Amino acid sequence: MKTMTEKKFDTVNFFRAIKEKLAARMADMTIEEQREFLKQVREGKIKIA
Repeated sequence: MKTMTEKKFDTVNFFRAIKEKLAARMADMTIEEQREFLKQVREGKIKIA
């Protein structure tokens, strides 16, 4: 049986947190606003983390 070592960085928890932040910010946006918002996130104009 392997011993569990404490992780310094948990990828799954990190990306779940990012997903929740995106969902919270986009909750009241229209489809067009969401598209523009996600485009700006991908281009690095808006930081989520």
